[in-house]
Amino acid sequence: MAKSISFSRLPGGNPIFQDYVKSFERVRHLYSVNYPDPPAQWSSVTHRQGTTEDRTDLVEGLLDDARRWNCTRQTRQHIEALRHPDTLAVVTGQQVGLFGGPLYTFYKATAAVLWAQALQALTGRLAVPVFWMETSDHDFHEVNHIRMLDPGGDEALLQLPHAPEEKRRIVGTITLNGEIEKLIQRLWALLPANTYRGPFLEQLRSFYHPGETLGDAFARFMAHLFGEDGLVLYDAENARCKKPLAPLWDRILASSPELNRLLTEATQQVHRSGYPPQIQPQNDRLQLFLRTGDVRVPVTLRGELLHDGRPPEKLGLEELRRRAERHPELFIPKVSLRPVVQDYLFPTAAYIAGPAEIAYLAQLLPLYRQLGVTPPAVIPRLSVTLIESKVRKVLDKYNFTPEQLRLGADPLIHQLLSADPSNDPVSLFAGARRKWEEINDELMGGMMAIDPTLEHTVEKTMERQRQGLDLLEVKAREAIQRKHETLVAQVRKACVNLMPGGQLQERRYSLPYYLARYGRSLSLKVRQQCQVDLYRHQLVYLEEGE
Repeated sequence: MAKSISFSRLPGGNPIFQDYVKSFERVRHLYSVNYPDPPAQWSSVTHRQGTTEDRTDLVEGLLDDARRWNCTRQTRQHIEALRHPDTLAVVTGQQVGLFGGPLYTFYKATAAVLWAQALQALTGRLAVPVFWMETSDHDFHEVNHIRMLDPGGDEALLQLPHAPEEKRRIVGTITLNGEIEKLIQRLWALLPANTYRGPFLEQLRSFYHPGETLGDAFARFMAHLFGEDGLVLYDAENARCKKPLAPLWDRILASSPELNRLLTEATQQVHRSGYPPQIQPQNDRLQLFLRTGDVRVPVTLRGELLHDGRPPEKLGLEELRRRAERHPELFIPKVSLRPVVQDYLFPTAAYIAGPAEIAYLAQLLPLYRQLGVTPPAVIPRLSVTLIESKVRKVLDKYNFTPEQLRLGADPLIHQLLSADPSNDPVSLFAGARRKWEEINDELMGGMMAIDPTLEHTVEKTMERQRQGLDLLEVKAREAIQRKHETLVAQVRKACVNLMPGGQLQERRYSLPYYLARYGRSLSLKVRQQCQVDLYRHQLVYLEEGE
């Protein structure tokens, strides 16, 4: 049985996600499929054959990329299988983060692989795992850095230093320069010296090097990690893969006011149900961007392009519809339509989603219906904390559970030290303050009898004494912590390992530290110790040398 923690006991909980995994009846009306019930779930989605009748362009575009990225035979076979109407897809996705992005990106892809295997076993139909690389995103600051542990057990930040000049530059097309070499050299200095470090960094350098784009580097890294699983990688900026989208773009452009109305109503329904909506509708905008060069540009309902720093460019809806027919690769869906586009292209039986995605998908069911696209089952991704043996020893030594670390180091240190009265200055200083107040009351009374005009002087003197007492208490606490510096250091490092900055490890840290320390056994440990259908935060214990 996997060791796990309820999401309700962890930081950063999303209310609608919490109910989705624990009390689905409360949110059933917002989703199309009852995810906790596998038989009902699969019977409702396995009938689908995708929305696009001919997947030739999709498949050929995927194969072109697979060859460029040196994908495995297993991946190419899975791509070829998408030609067949009986093939199903289990899809997940994420932005193309530096060096693989946050750990949860790795867990998403792992969950897609495992669920595809489960779906195939349950239905007897081929199910392929697909990873949608959101190369069309423009948030460079979300993908340009990683955080990791340094040799001293503290947090280190590695970051590409220069943002693109264009505010809405598509991140997948950004070309790496010499700064990437400096980052990899710094990574070498930060990673533990062992048998895995050299080979890992040699591989990483072959993916991330000057002249490569962020999108292609990410794809090569993922192809390396999940090649044996046949993970299909979809680049959202692949022009040939987007050819089949022309009819969908036209449908969207023709019904944009209605789509905006439906999104607004769905947003209000989510709000009435007691949840904060993830997507805030913009009723004067299309739910599409138009790509101009390497920049994605918002478009108004009237067909005006809202360029940064210059007046709107008037195209008109009819011109947009003509462009959509001739150049479907130029159109990019906003977050409200990205899942719909995904499920129009692929025969998606299930989508592996994170908490924020599950929350915003609650607003999208009417858009699926309006555009005639079948929504998939929505399944929570794997959520994992990796616990190294050195951290596990600290937890065992002080009898802490991993979720207690969300409180932060200082409260936990205080809790441990206060168990011994000699380590707790609270009672000492509380008694001193009571006596001090009694003496001050008596002194004030006597001084007022001598000369009432001295009241202000007495109060200022007493305030300085009060501050001095507070300072003494701080010094006492610091002295106690120095006396127990090993305990203090161990608790602080455990918090930095498992709950850095009060966040879940999977949201804060990235893969390089763990791959360089444990090699390919990391993936094996996650798969051995996790249950993909548990829908709780799971704990994976790591031992060096395994």
